[in-house]
Amino acid sequence: MSEELKQLNERFEKLSEQIEGLEKRFEKKPDKLGWDDIAQEIIGALTFSLPFLFTQEIWDIAKSLTMERAVGILILTLSIAYLFITKAKVSNIEREELFHIPKRLLTVVLISYLISAGLIYLYGINRLAEFSLTQYISATIIISTFAVIGAIAVDMVK
Repeated sequence: MSEELKQLNERFEKLSEQIEGLEKRFEKKPDKLGWDDIAQEIIGALTFSLPFLFTQEIWDIAKSLTMERAVGILILTLSIAYLFITKAKVSNIEREELFHIPKRLLTVVLISYLISAGLIYLYGINRLAEFSLTQYISATIIISTFAVIGAIAVDMVK
């Protein structure tokens, strides 16, 4: 009986080692911000901002928006993006910060606002809609709201 117990104990130890090996192998490590994430953010920002770029309603809102309200929309967009990136449990991302600001928030905002401003200029919307500088900034802020949502959504869904 003691020999059987010894064999069972050995088999149990082997099984335990195999299970530990499998756990380590399939353990998901948090995703660090990399070039693949930046590419996904660019794709998301482009995909979500392009449909809104060509609507007369957005141009009219940008023309009628005061700079104070545009700044309010900017702050609201940044706040929602911050909460989504830091508090949502949608994806397994590593928390990386630069000056106490999440790196993903910085990249999402930079990419989204540059793409929005660049698309408005590239397609000549600023000339077509006859934007002043403040209206151009307002249009960039409005379109970037959608670009930020798209950049975050595509980056988080993996």
